Amino acid sequence: MQLIPAIDILDGKVVRLRQGNYDRVTVWSEEPVKLALQYEQQGATRLHLVNLDGARDPHNQGAFLALVQELAARTSLEIQTGGGVRTLQDIQYLLDSGVSKVVVGTLLFRGIETVASAVQLFGSHRIAGALDVRKGQIQVEAWAKNTGISVRQALQQAAGTGLDEVLMTGIENDGLRKGPHLALYRTALRHSCGLRLIASGGVSSLEDLSRLQRLGCHAAVVGRALLSGEVSLAEWSPSSDDASDNGEKRGADLAVRIIPCLDVDRGRVVKGTSFQNLRDAGDPVELARRYCAEGADELVFLDITATSDQRETACELAREVARAVNIPFTVGGGVRSVRDGRALLDAGADKVSVNTAALARPGLLSEMAELLGRANTVCAIDVKRRPGGWTALVEGGRRDTGRDALQWAEEAEQRGAGEILLTSFDRDGTSLGFDVELLHEVKRRVSIPVIASGGAGTLESFVEAVRVGHADALLAASVFHFGTYSIREVKQALKEASIGVRL
Repeated sequence: MQLIPAIDILDGKVVRLRQGNYDRVTVWSEEPVKLALQYEQQGATRLHLVNLDGARDPHNQGAFLALVQELAARTSLEIQTGGGVRTLQDIQYLLDSGVSKVVVGTLLFRGIETVASAVQLFGSHRIAGALDVRKGQIQVEAWAKNTGISVRQALQQAAGTGLDEVLMTGIENDGLRKGPHLALYRTALRHSCGLRLIASGGVSSLEDLSRLQRLGCHAAVVGRALLSGEVSLAEWSPSSDDASDNGEKRGADLAVRIIPCLDVDRGRVVKGTSFQNLRDAGDPVELARRYCAEGADELVFLDITATSDQRETACELAREVARAVNIPFTVGGGVRSVRDGRALLDAGADKVSVNTAALARPGLLSEMAELLGRANTVCAIDVKRRPGGWTALVEGGRRDTGRDALQWAEEAEQRGAGEILLTSFDRDGTSLGFDVELLHEVKRRVSIPVIASGGAGTLESFVEAVRVGHADALLAASVFHFGTYSIREVKQALKEASIGVRL
């Protein structure tokens, strides 16, 4: 995920407004060009430049255009800017002055035809939408007026113009140093219509950035936290989420996630060995609350006996869990269509996992990635060893497809999966340790995150799955359900092994 420094300009100075209030101004610098050069030296490649004068008075653009021209001449930064853009001529002037991308907010809701025309004339890569949100509704004209338009409606409207990227600001969190509005971004990513999401507002730490990255945000705009030194560009490299190393190197910001898995059968959490001999482990919502309180990074719910007539049951579970926890969670089992996935996301799930249906019709992954968002699409692969390799299983491990699991992992990424949930059928429930050879082979072939599943036993097995298998996340069930280890004990073991975790 890219970190984009923000510089807000008012009367030629670098300032910050508290929640957009022009009566609550803090001046940080009188030399915006010098600040931009510093950001470039620290590793920034993109700059978010806001014309606060223009946002308040659309006719006040002259001095700002001169600043843009100077920045374009003296830096190699890709400059994206907005504030007071009301016409095609405004967009043309900014692009001619050296801006790489023009951000339109009010215009998207007061002149949508103009935005669509701009996309046609200049290309979707030169225009981005700005969605400023307060209490779930879009605000315009420097956050002064409420449109009454919901986030979901706004995303649909933005996608309809041909845009491929939107910048979303959680107004309630902006400038308050209390963290980003995660619930807002979860909602936006569930209804993204294929748009890339740039988060803005409230970031005050590297941990905040990690949370946004885990949600699936494409980038984050950071203003005050960079000005105050709470966040450093040097500590968050633009390549930190580049998986070209296939997991063999891990930046400090990419902590390993610990994910309890809750296999649900007829409303109860169960656990067995190699998907058989199930025993009761408790109520799913109560366990979700417990794991959230204990420090789980995410949760996974798998409806292991799902049928079409149980789909509403899974959606109701998602609604209950969404009300009970404040961490991301994935729901899978019996998902056969985009419609099934949309129902689960609408019910509150953050991601949807698909297995059998994807192998039967791989195009489903592409459809889900396009219509639900790549970040929301998880491909679950259940794997069994065979002579010379591994084969993919479906139908809860009951049927061997004969499909090479490694090749299927590669295709799943190409089709649009944003993450792979990789379960070793042979190790599941055995406590013999993760299949690190399998993990290593899959990580060599894909660049998306891989969740290791099946075989969690000793604390050392968790460490080995990261050190040898290069797993991005570790999923376990029995060791947590039946009290072998706590989440904190697992994280502490990883920390002592010099593996980054969130304690």
